[in-house]
Amino acid sequence: MDIVTSIVVAAVVIVIAFFYFKNQSNSPNITIQSSITDGKKQVNSNIALPNSVNQKEGMAFSYACWMKVDDFSYRYGKQKVVFTKGPEDLSSMCPALFVDANTNSLIVKLDTFGGVETIPIGNIPAKKWLHVVLAIDQESIDIYINGKLYEHHTLSNIPKQNSDTVRTSVDGGFDGSIASLEYFNYLLKPADVSALAAKPPVPDMTVKDGVGTLPPYFDISWWTRHK
Repeated sequence: MDIVTSIVVAAVVIVIAFFYFKNQSNSPNITIQSSITDGKKQVNSNIALPNSVNQKEGMAFSYACWMKVDDFSYRYGKQKVVFTKGPEDLSSMCPALFVDANTNSLIVKLDTFGGVETIPIGNIPAKKWLHVVLAIDQESIDIYINGKLYEHHTLSNIPKQNSDTVRTSVDGGFDGSIASLEYFNYLLKPADVSALAAKPPVPDMTVKDGVGTLPPYFDISWWTRHK
């Protein structure tokens, strides 16, 4: 291969690599954590999340995950991190999902320029898979449980985003499991949420015995809306 040919080949490789990584970073959705992972195991994502797409309504982004709480009494008295977009000290959260300190509830927190918004999700059963979606724009957050809208919460101010990474199970996390944690740089619509909730959590096949047979996560008769 002569020098000219080598230069041309190298240039082509560089161009292909450039567009490949450019497209990767600009992907509208990012899988942060795929297979089922122990809720007590902290994972810090090393993936740079693309900025939100400024849709007609303004900024918009969403998170989705499967989760299961086995024991609500674990680390009783402390809020347990499921995942957070922000530093480990939780000084910034946009957003964050917690298991409540003293009840069988989940807590959603979101930094805004007017302070931290807190939204409870009550009456969560133990040992049942739950699909959670947080769809956020600059005026509101829609919380979906198992593909259904749980609450439309109007924000007091614009979300205050941060440039930190996404972390799961900070400081001991929670007693349970998390899977299929994804970020979307746009607002998920009801049809998108239903499609995501129809996909079961993926077992971790690297773990001995996997996770066994998954429970009937599609049956939501055990969960009633808490207002």
